[in-house]
Amino acid sequence: MDLSFYDMRVEMCRVAKMMWDKRLTNAAGGNFSVKVAENRILLSPSMMSEEKHCNMKPEDFLLIDYDQNILEGTGKLSRETLMHVLILKNFDEIGAVIHAHPFYCMPFVAFGHEIPNVTEATMGRGKVGVIPWEQAYSKDLSIGVYNYWEEHRELAVKKPIGAIMQYHGIVCSGDSIYKAYSMLERIECDAFCNLSRAAVEAVGDYTIPTLK
Repeated sequence: MDLSFYDMRVEMCRVAKMMWDKRLTNAAGGNFSVKVAENRILLSPSMMSEEKHCNMKPEDFLLIDYDQNILEGTGKLSRETLMHVLILKNFDEIGAVIHAHPFYCMPFVAFGHEIPNVTEATMGRGKVGVIPWEQAYSKDLSIGVYNYWEEHRELAVKKPIGAIMQYHGIVCSGDSIYKAYSMLERIECDAFCNLSRAAVEAVGDYTIPTLK
């Protein structure tokens, strides 16, 4: 099979497997995209998590344009395709977007609570904010995510960032698939550290310092 952007497809398979193996997403969903050329996006198909458990093959990824036309591939578009397109089309500096359901982030997602920055790995990016709830998979939700990125454009064009989709999951971006994935892992680490705070302080007379 003659596939375009084959090397990137292979890398996307590797990232999908890491997302699943490290509990950075679950069967409830997750999808990601990479801008491979002007007006060309490689996108994970619908049911990547629920049916395939992120066990992907290079030919599974869909090549689309900004109008969401499928140029290569036989799968079905993710219901969150518009969210990916809006960010990748309107931010020249962003090359990849990941939506996932990380295990330790999900309590923050479920209760609409921002994730404070508590490790050096996320210094300079600040807290992970919360995008107000909109119906899952709706156009309004995609626009809400895009509006968050617009509001944080100055930071988003310089560094990977992430945000919480309330009740739903996490969205991350970066200039490459590697940077977007790195942001996902870093946010998950911050979430775990925040959840563990009470246990750490209970060990003894210890107060966790605040990063300057």
